[in-house]
Amino acid sequence: MKKLGLLSFAACMAVSSMMAANIELASDLKISGDAEVRGISVKGDTDTVKKDKQIFDSEVNVNLDFKTTGDIKVHTAIKLQNDAWGDNSNDTFTWDEAYVTVPFNTNKLLIAGRINDTYGTPFYGSNGDKIDLALLGYTPIENTLLYAFDFKAVEGKNQDQNTFLGANSSGAGTGDFDAFGLGGQVTLDKLLVGGRYVYLQNNTETALNSGIYNDATSHMFNAFAMGEVANLDLQAQIEKRIGDRSNSSAGQVDEKMFGAYLKVAKQISDLNIGFATVATKDGYVSGENLPVTYLTNADLGTDSLDRVGKYGDTQIAALNLAYDLTKELTLESNIALHNIKDATFSSINKDLKITEYDAGIAYQLNKSAELSLRYALGSFDEASLEDMHTVVGAVKIDF
Repeated sequence: MKKLGLLSFAACMAVSSMMAANIELASDLKISGDAEVRGISVKGDTDTVKKDKQIFDSEVNVNLDFKTTGDIKVHTAIKLQNDAWGDNSNDTFTWDEAYVTVPFNTNKLLIAGRINDTYGTPFYGSNGDKIDLALLGYTPIENTLLYAFDFKAVEGKNQDQNTFLGANSSGAGTGDFDAFGLGGQVTLDKLLVGGRYVYLQNNTETALNSGIYNDATSHMFNAFAMGEVANLDLQAQIEKRIGDRSNSSAGQVDEKMFGAYLKVAKQISDLNIGFATVATKDGYVSGENLPVTYLTNADLGTDSLDRVGKYGDTQIAALNLAYDLTKELTLESNIALHNIKDATFSSINKDLKITEYDAGIAYQLNKSAELSLRYALGSFDEASLEDMHTVVGAVKIDF
């Protein structure tokens, strides 16, 4: 069952009207992006199976941005991936983002399309998850944004619905869920502070004897702060989710999900010192590429542990160090402790601790190209698991 909210309807009307007219483009087309080739070696117990493999992969991201003469901004992002050289079945082409930003009445705007949601949380529904969104924004005073939005959180088939939204292998969940929300943010000097409320509605039709309840709903409350304060780089987020969800064995049960994230860093001459911590509870699954450790961030490693919180209540604490040895050469070092309660990692069902040791080197070949080599050791306290060794060598070009 699909629902079309008022904001979606307004967005469709605005986009349809714009496309029906003769659009005159301003001559400001900007093409940007990046390309990366990586050599990857993984050995030991990863997120699902024991691995001992070495591969090459590559990825190209292309962004196209332009404006019409009415100051309507159009953004698209294309992703081309080859997950393993020599295996053409892994090649993918994705229209990653495509949305328009339409300003009107001086202090209002409409955003419509597929977008990387950055409105407040690294947990499910944003920060790496692409969503189909219609957002109406209002700036009553300078540096303040209020907004309401409607997005299709998940679209899928009834028989494919997952008990935990976002916890399947694709990280997107299945079923049929709509989300509606209100939010706001304000810029205080160099610090952005805000929050939002999201109502998640399950539209899935109940199948006979399926244990799926179409009246299951969720309420998500989120607050965040990011930017610079007292000469510290800060990222702080907290989110609480209440309501109910369906469970095939227990029926409809209460939700008590919780997620929190904090990262603080300070630049002292050529040394950057940072501390990061994350906590998830009662099934909360974080967004992808969470910037805590190499094993939780695909940009720095292979995120071999997959999404934080997927295997049970999780707490991670990490110390991050980076030292600019020269203008071109940076040395990196991280140490982290993972605590997973009642982990289902690699078919075990007990509390699990992972100590992570990271080391890396990055060399700036020129202003747009970087060569890097990074190593991560995931050491398990469980004797039946083989310690994880990950090595990633990469060259990345920004354009």
